Amino acid sequence: MKVSSNDQLSVPRPRGWRLLFGLISLSLGLGLLSMLGLASNQRQFGFSYLTGFTFIASLGTGTLFWIMIHHITDAGWSVVLRRLLENYSKSLPLLLVLFVPIVMNAELVYRWTTSVEESVLAKQSWLNLPFFAIRGAIYLLIWSGLAWWLATTSSRQDATADPASSKRMQGASAPGLIVLALTTTYASFDWLMSLEPTWSSTIFGVYFWAGSIVGSLALLTLAILGLHAAGWLRNTIRTEHLHDLGKLMFGFTIFWAYIAFSQYFLIWYANLPEETSYFIARRTGSWNGLSWSLAIGQFLVPFLLLMPRTFKRNAPILGFAAAWILLFHYVDMYWLVMPTLHSEGVRVHWLDLTIPVAMLSGTLALTTWLSLGKPLVPVGDPRLSESLAFHSS
Repeated sequence: MKVSSNDQLSVPRPRGWRLLFGLISLSLGLGLLSMLGLASNQRQFGFSYLTGFTFIASLGTGTLFWIMIHHITDAGWSVVLRRLLENYSKSLPLLLVLFVPIVMNAELVYRWTTSVEESVLAKQSWLNLPFFAIRGAIYLLIWSGLAWWLATTSSRQDATADPASSKRMQGASAPGLIVLALTTTYASFDWLMSLEPTWSSTIFGVYFWAGSIVGSLALLTLAILGLHAAGWLRNTIRTEHLHDLGKLMFGFTIFWAYIAFSQYFLIWYANLPEETSYFIARRTGSWNGLSWSLAIGQFLVPFLLLMPRTFKRNAPILGFAAAWILLFHYVDMYWLVMPTLHSEGVRVHWLDLTIPVAMLSGTLALTTWLSLGKPLVPVGDPRLSESLAFHSS
């Protein structure tokens, strides 16, 4: 089975340039507006920036996870989806630039940079600013290298149709996934868990990764529906593929809820002061309301929306569910970061909106630029015909 000759397989340059200009304008406009917030309230900017950065980083690592898991499992059904993931993952090097303000504002955000507490000083060999910056750069370089190698190898296969390329990507993805798991875990420890340097959770990295996986699925689903609305890939990525994306979002929504409850339950059951303080802060005042809204919004609503088979095959409902999941994935990052700044209760600031939208627009602009005039599906993959003929059960 071949790709339909009636399908638009690449972003035409005139429309692509218009989209690119719009995304760049939005990113720069909101970025400049956010600079006003930096001038007026540097500490709020630091925390809002960290929230936006971890949100964008989680989407990038999530897409990289799906690329490698599809190679490892030798999945045929998802071949038509893979290029969209590869294109977005190539924006990961942008995080190296976006990481610089994290380091520059670290003393305003991370208590361990200035703390004289004995329990914090005992961790100084790990929690010190130079090592923090070096580790962050290493994580981002590893992610960027994996993403670019996989995406470049896949793009070259478009011309050669060489099955050996698939084997090389499959072989690299097995150790690559282990490296991704370890670096993502340590990144979550460094960037998020160390906000409370006296608190720790061995399951925290899995929690962060679970959110990244489901958030990236939601982003992919929205990207496909957006391309369909513009008239692209309608006959290539069909309802059958969207149905399976819906099943994956449903499954990993449950997985996120399981990990979130496990972390809470184990700490509640142990009832140790150095562990319970983290959740006591999030069960106090208006943070308690946000905690409950996260449980409902990140789990219950998507669970109910994605359970029926007909809903997963209905584009408007699936799109709403994906947008909802992506929104609450950001709320999750906000819930992890902001109680450290506003312990008295939830205080939403306009920077909490402008910064993540500016970052997301920037990564989407880079993705669009790298995609212009190129196939949006891996046309040289030997399993493409299997993916085109796929029927979801």
